[in-house]
Amino acid sequence: MLKHTIKIKLIAVVIVILSLVILRGNKKVFGNDAQIAKAPQMTITPEAWDFGKVTELKTQTHNFEVKNMGNEVLSIKNVSTTCNCTKAEISKNKLEPGETAELKVSFEPDLTNAKGKIKRNIYIESNDPQQATKIISILLELDTNLKPRSPVAKSMSPYNLLAATQPPKLSSKKLYERIQKGEKVVILDVREENEYIGKHIPDAIWFPKSKFDRQDLEVLKKLEKIDRNTIVVTYCGAGHRSNYVAKKLIDMGYNAYNLDGISFWEKENLPLVRGPKMPPTQEPSIILLEEAYQNYYLLFKDVVWVDVRENEDYQRGHVKGALGIPLPEIESRLKEIPQDKEIVFYCEGTWDGGSCEASRSAGRILIKNGYKQGNIKVFEDGYGAWENAGYPAEKERS
Repeated sequence: MLKHTIKIKLIAVVIVILSLVILRGNKKVFGNDAQIAKAPQMTITPEAWDFGKVTELKTQTHNFEVKNMGNEVLSIKNVSTTCNCTKAEISKNKLEPGETAELKVSFEPDLTNAKGKIKRNIYIESNDPQQATKIISILLELDTNLKPRSPVAKSMSPYNLLAATQPPKLSSKKLYERIQKGEKVVILDVREENEYIGKHIPDAIWFPKSKFDRQDLEVLKKLEKIDRNTIVVTYCGAGHRSNYVAKKLIDMGYNAYNLDGISFWEKENLPLVRGPKMPPTQEPSIILLEEAYQNYYLLFKDVVWVDVRENEDYQRGHVKGALGIPLPEIESRLKEIPQDKEIVFYCEGTWDGGSCEASRSAGRILIKNGYKQGNIKVFEDGYGAWENAGYPAEKERS
């Protein structure tokens, strides 16, 4: 009888303890729910707007409605875009519960070299605890025949702004020292996938410039996970492509640096993650300055030269007669590159001590798409060496 009584008492104690634990947990949950219910909540209508096909160089504008659906004041901390061609302005920065504001978004076709279907994102940062940064989008299709109306308009393109504000540079050696000291650094590899697979800096995130330019959602999601106060280091072969990405990240509020390049990292014998070596049958042939000029420019007549640097670099100066097709556009513009001729790709090159690998990547893309390997050449010294030698060059062809 005594044992039975003790057993009943023990069961009762356990029930009381479990009840207290559940009650405490519910209070915590209910408390959180109450906090969320009292907090500001931002909604934006619509979350995306399609301008359709744009055939004229006219500003495209749409007004979005921002509303505070919560129970406390909503504070808009920042509104930013990823392109100088896109502007966003909000009518007020503080919204009382139930209050609305107008978010005016405009797109200037005259300030971009993009063509075809494009997407631009707008980032709205607020004190909404459930979604600190909300992303909305505009979509449109730019007529391929559209051209900027004037040189002034072209000079305002987002990448030409680089001349005014260059991102800070970081040497491979200094970056490695910071990593060894335990500093938190996010490293972004902005090269193409075949370059990243071939070799990359340990723990580097694949963040291809080509996809970033297209506002690819997968790439943008990677950005959302990065604290804007954390050091972000971008790199490519020799710091040319990564320079553009670092500049754009700075414009978006990130603490970005541009690395001298993976070619310099490799020269310092620093650690690298290496993938399977590319079979020789998939690699383009390398030619250097004198061979490029004497044979492939002067002697051989059935040769197509292709500059794979950014449009703005091409406009400032390129090998006379060369086509300008930036690396990210190679695969989508294969029709412009004949299969029955010899092709010479070049980028900035190795003249400054680094090694720009964009031209190699372009060559691999053509070989992968069925171009005869023997016809694909890479002028490794690049445009810097060509210009320095005084060989035929020209600015943008009209």
